[in-house]
Amino acid sequence: MVNINSPTKDVSAPVLTAVSRLQHLRLPKPPTILIFCPQAAVLHHAVKRWRGRRVPGFFGEVYLLGKTNNRVAVAGQFGVGAPVIGVLVEEFAAWGVEKLLLLGIAGGLQPSLGCGDLVLVETAVRDEGTSHHYLPPAPTVAASPALVDWVETAVHPTHLPLKKGATWTTDAPYRETAAAVAHYQQQGVQTVEMETAALFAVAQHCQVQAAALLAVSDLLAGGVWQPASDPKLPERYLAQALDAVMEKFSDDRRTER
Repeated sequence: MVNINSPTKDVSAPVLTAVSRLQHLRLPKPPTILIFCPQAAVLHHAVKRWRGRRVPGFFGEVYLLGKTNNRVAVAGQFGVGAPVIGVLVEEFAAWGVEKLLLLGIAGGLQPSLGCGDLVLVETAVRDEGTSHHYLPPAPTVAASPALVDWVETAVHPTHLPLKKGATWTTDAPYRETAAAVAHYQQQGVQTVEMETAALFAVAQHCQVQAAALLAVSDLLAGGVWQPASDPKLPERYLAQALDAVMEKFSDDRRTER
């Protein structure tokens, strides 16, 4: 991988690392899985229902969930975009987290998608900057297949509207042009958002698993933007999906004993 602005950038080690930033913090034992909850309502739901306890030291808010014996954590209130996700993935991996799941919102690109529909992402188009600092050039980056299958198994019993497919990750929502929307729509890409490619790329770099479950919050199919018919529906569906993931995790833990 060659950086055109600094051709020798990737032949030496970084000066600042997540490990060095965290080493002076007195962090508790890491959870097995951490769930990114960018939507405040979903984060608050998780903290209230699953008895969250704040873990200081990270950007935004991180909570260990007591009802999972602190084996699951949630993170939110960190803003939007690929760079912040990249930083957090590095830090959570340095903490010892093994699996990362994003429960976020996205714009729908396909006419068949409706407000609140869930898309379990298999691949992400790398139209942002962060992933290119971690992986060699390539059009897309993949989720972790085993974690994708696990999330699908967890959410399936809820009968929520669930599809699998690709997402387009971009840094510039106001540059989602009609031509670009048409291009990705024709390629069968389901959604557009700002974080998933970075999540997958940095997770691969850090050798941890990553997956993303996105709820459609607005529509861009046909090159015309349409706001959500029910703005609260995506959050409700994501909260239900989060509960299903928690139940699946708890069931798996009981089976292992």
